[in-house]
Amino acid sequence: MLYLIFLVLGLLAVLGEIILIFLWIGAGWIHRKESLPSYFPKTCIIVPCKGISDDFRENIKAICNQNYKDYRIIFVIDSTEDPAYNELKQILGNNKARIEIAEFIEGCSGKIAALIKGIRTSDDVDVYVFADSDIRPHKDWLRYLVSHLKEEKIGATTGFRWYFPNNLQSSLLSTWNLSSILFMFYKNFNFTWGGSTAIRKRLFEKLDIENIWKRGFSDDLILTKAVKQAGYEIEFVPKCILESFDDADIHTFLKWGSAQFTWVKWYYPSIWLMSFIGLVGLKFLTLLGFALIITGFIIPGILMISTIFFEMIFGWLGFITLRKTMWYPKKRYSYSLAYAIMMPLVFFLISYNFFASFLKKEIVWKDRKYLKSESFK
Repeated sequence: MLYLIFLVLGLLAVLGEIILIFLWIGAGWIHRKESLPSYFPKTCIIVPCKGISDDFRENIKAICNQNYKDYRIIFVIDSTEDPAYNELKQILGNNKARIEIAEFIEGCSGKIAALIKGIRTSDDVDVYVFADSDIRPHKDWLRYLVSHLKEEKIGATTGFRWYFPNNLQSSLLSTWNLSSILFMFYKNFNFTWGGSTAIRKRLFEKLDIENIWKRGFSDDLILTKAVKQAGYEIEFVPKCILESFDDADIHTFLKWGSAQFTWVKWYYPSIWLMSFIGLVGLKFLTLLGFALIITGFIIPGILMISTIFFEMIFGWLGFITLRKTMWYPKKRYSYSLAYAIMMPLVFFLISYNFFASFLKKEIVWKDRKYLKSESFK
């Protein structure tokens, strides 16, 4: 009887991995062709900025250099004392972009306060685009991002980040990031990513997002919830997966990942629970497989351990799919083998993130503490 239970668990583990692989195949098929759009609503890009990094200047230049007919940009900072203020003044010069100072709003994050300031000073536009200062978009980013908004059923469009690796640490980060993108292709599970999101102004106002934002901390998850609850879809645009930069060490990276999953637990507990059971359960079975082989349950043990091989296929196929659907030329990418080799380790790291988020009661990020009770006032 015990042998049969282990055998069934091993088969379920393999089945779960195969489903994940086929999800990548479906993602590639859904977005196999996408032409450059010719839809140009009047757009305002709002970019909260806090501090500067080595890549800040080039990122801002890329945001300002879009192949688009009618758009304006508002950069929002906390104060003129922020290092980003003088840096922005030097970069922008006579550019049509402008700088605004955020106003403190009790009960919400600094980023949301900055976004609200940008909205209130955006004047007459048709589309809001929310972007982070750590992205370096290509010249057609804005065109691709807003194009799907001409469909009324689409409530918001979104992209995601991408890390081009240059060493072992950044390769690990890039592989972790790759695994996070898969479910963005599927509308039942996707969400708006705050680093690159677009929404029609009239829908933003209809859903009263500004007032909802004032009572929360996660701009993108709040926006996602409002859009989907109103019956609209979120369109993921692979051409808007954008180059980003992060030099965080492994400890900081893991801390960040655990915080992200804690946000999901607070705002989408059912999705978090399903993911927790699936990912943590798979990794538990992988470890169990080694113990089973030692204790004589050879076939169930081999089935459980084989998940490592399927995860390597998952990483390789995910990389191939994204390389085909993203905007960047193929010469920018590293070797697919690296993603295949690192993916089993990444699955363990993601399981750690989920387990850590299970224990978390608060999030401390950028010197500010966030509690669940405060996030849902």
